[in-house]
Amino acid sequence: MQFFVNLVQMPTLEGDRERNFDRARSLLRPYRAHDGVDFIVLPELFAIGFRREDYEETGPGIPGPTSEFLSEIAESKEAFVVATGIERSPERFYNTLVMVEPGGETMGTYRKIHPFQEERDVFDGGDTITLFECEGIKVGVQICYDIRFPEVSRRLALEGAELFIIPAAFPDPRAQHWNALLQARAIENQVYVAAANRMGMGYDGKTYFGHSQVIDPWGVVMTRINSEERVVFGSGDTSMIETVRNQITCYADRSPSGYDRVRWYGTRDSTSVK
Repeated sequence: MQFFVNLVQMPTLEGDRERNFDRARSLLRPYRAHDGVDFIVLPELFAIGFRREDYEETGPGIPGPTSEFLSEIAESKEAFVVATGIERSPERFYNTLVMVEPGGETMGTYRKIHPFQEERDVFDGGDTITLFECEGIKVGVQICYDIRFPEVSRRLALEGAELFIIPAAFPDPRAQHWNALLQARAIENQVYVAAANRMGMGYDGKTYFGHSQVIDPWGVVMTRINSEERVVFGSGDTSMIETVRNQITCYADRSPSGYDRVRWYGTRDSTSVK
């Protein structure tokens, strides 16, 4: 099944949702729906950024102004829209991904399982891996730092995901990590990967390099890696997944029974098997 992905690569003005909404609208103005399944993906916390005092001052965006904006875009562009925003938790906040269907209704949400280092001072982590079925395309979602945990990607793939969608705010100097991790997740799971990364300067001096990209199940980067403010476009067909898996038979050759036991030599008792 054919699909099309539009990755909105943009800077974020910390704490100013309306200006960030306007920026996203402007970038998406030339967009036209295709004859297939369309996705629009925005960077992690595109509407508000990472400054905690902004969350306290303006309140959560999900549910609220961020989810309302995503519904507006989904309905007007006739596309599935994916982005993250601030959701209040019992004690603090969640970094929550929302998937909105073309009619403007929210299909479901995913709470980022792995807040990154200092983010743990602000965010509680989620506890559930999440997939969506979007007009026949099985989509697994992750947020930014999640891609460093291959257990998440593999579980999504084993559950049937054909496309990973990843909103992110990966900063310098980790561009090489970002590129390599995304490509690895595509190759090892033999699925498509579509990742939208923030670009520009953050309030705390961090710079974000963009490199939003679509990667096919063979591991080929299908889009030009760049750091410009723009919409990065890519497309794919899920029939390629079967073709790749027939050439490199990783799934057929898995041996889960061998993954449960570890034998140590040298530093531990050589007879120890756990």
